[in-house]
Amino acid sequence: MEKYKQIEQLKQQLRKTRENGDFEREWFIKHSPSQTTRQFIQNQKHVTHSELQILSELTYNDTATPFKKLQSMSPLSQGMLSRYVNRLTAQTLIEKYHPIDNKKEIFLRLTKIGYELGMLHLALHQTIRIQEERILSDYSDDDVTNLVQLATKLLDARKTL
Repeated sequence: MEKYKQIEQLKQQLRKTRENGDFEREWFIKHSPSQTTRQFIQNQKHVTHSELQILSELTYNDTATPFKKLQSMSPLSQGMLSRYVNRLTAQTLIEKYHPIDNKKEIFLRLTKIGYELGMLHLALHQTIRIQEERILSDYSDDDVTNLVQLATKLLDARKTL
């Protein structure tokens, strides 16, 4: 029974971290390279993680990226990706355009704020990774394997409800 209580306490802590604000948003505001981007983040209600991933993918290209290329790199369906791209365009984070010689093909280019958000997203993931690797270094491979197996079994148990 003590094991169950420990797991319940952990689940409560995880729920609280979700309920107590958006730490990623606060991190973005704190680390924004410009006042314009900081202001954008403060005024936005929400930018989804998928949208941030799209911005991050587009930061790898100095110029424009064909939509089809982004689609090939993305795990999202074509329809979902298209919706996100349209939302990002409406938020002026990316620009969509057709090349002069091909009116069917769509190219995407980041705006300055879109680029800064994409770079912030990459930096946040790198910061999290470094922190997690530092924490994991205190545990053996077997410890981590056991934790992953336990978490997987707990998640699988929910699927059978």
